[in-house]
Amino acid sequence: MTALVGASVFLIAGSAIALVFGWITADESLIWTSIAASVAGAVCLSLAYFRSREETVAVARADAPEPEPIRPKAAAPTTVTEEVVGIPRSKRFHRPGCRYAAAKNGQNMTKTDALRAGYTPCGVCKP
Repeated sequence: MTALVGASVFLIAGSAIALVFGWITADESLIWTSIAASVAGAVCLSLAYFRSREETVAVARADAPEPEPIRPKAAAPTTVTEEVVGIPRSKRFHRPGCRYAAAKNGQNMTKTDALRAGYTPCGVCKP
């Protein structure tokens, strides 16, 4: 990266000198050389900039600690004698406040009774 910055400084200085002599001598080739050297200097500076960004990101990644894995929150513990609403048609049971507990033919029962009857817990309210 330092070489790119040094090269761009050298090209820009050469460009300025060529431009001055091109104006003084009215030599069109020196003016075009000045323009080409300016463009080459700009390219060198751009490359140096992007390389420095890549190096900065690489150093930041190397210094950054590993992110901790996201662990799911534990569901609230429920007691076996908890009252649930069993829906015979779907063979699922729900907490009384669940939106699916309001289905027709819902039967109030304990969680133990629902499990014994072959009901499965709701995936939304997770009784």
